[in-house]
Amino acid sequence: MLASLDEQMKIRILLPIAIGVAACLGTLLIFDWRSIGTTLAAFDYARFILLGIPISMAVLVTRTIRWTAVAGMAFTPRMLWRTHLQTALSIATAALTPLQLGEALKLKLARDSGAGGWHKLTAAFAMERIADLAAILTLAAIGLRGGQAIWLAPAAAVMAIGFCIVPFALRVTAGLFKHGVLGRLFSPFADFHLSAARLLVVGFGTAGKWFSVVALWQLTIACSGVALTFAQCASLVAGVTISVAASMVPVGLGVAELSARQGMIWMGVAPSAAEAGAIALRLISPLIIGLGLLHGLLLIKDRTTDDV
Repeated sequence: MLASLDEQMKIRILLPIAIGVAACLGTLLIFDWRSIGTTLAAFDYARFILLGIPISMAVLVTRTIRWTAVAGMAFTPRMLWRTHLQTALSIATAALTPLQLGEALKLKLARDSGAGGWHKLTAAFAMERIADLAAILTLAAIGLRGGQAIWLAPAAAVMAIGFCIVPFALRVTAGLFKHGVLGRLFSPFADFHLSAARLLVVGFGTAGKWFSVVALWQLTIACSGVALTFAQCASLVAGVTISVAASMVPVGLGVAELSARQGMIWMGVAPSAAEAGAIALRLISPLIIGLGLLHGLLLIKDRTTDDV
């Protein structure tokens, strides 16, 4: 039994490494790096920074509002500011970890701020991941529908309404399985309750977050000289996110580039332009990390002020 568990652990560790190495080798061999270098030299960095910062801030703000709602924290200026700083810092750490697991840092920060115990915050974190999954499927649906702007509001509404059912289903499941592995798995949801208003905030906050992410991707790809519609970018974000999550490769190195390249080629973009766009998307990470670390410095100052 122990040997079997050890083998499973080895597979879980070695498989992502193997996938990552293969993806990186594929990226190095397939991509036309000379053409990419020429394209990146002509990249519109000024436009990327001027528009990328406010769009990135929109991502941070919507995630702050969502986390405040799902964790059951008070919507006071003081709590929102502290939560915003914590969320931004956790996103910076998430950008450096597989499956964005570094974002779990905000559980500890929220607990230290008196937002609740581990059970409650773990359930809230899981609810966020479920909401993100619903958003990814919504983005894919937008792309498949051709992405007419009229579909954005109904898609967000459907996602929010569907999300409202999830907490009820998880509480019922927790009640049915009180013992064993399933009991331990669902125990955090047994006492997890959110008002209808908070659930709607979480739903629409998730929609706002992912629409902002799509806008950021669209801007970055446009600055590299490739014009994609919002719908195409929505499909691209969904496809790349699913590929990276399934591979479990840290920061999706290689996997994200190959997925983005193939997605853009499928949308009719020339291979050389698709490769440049895929590499350009990596510029989002230092932008988000930089903003997150800046917020981290503000958080340190904020906590120091409290201690005085």
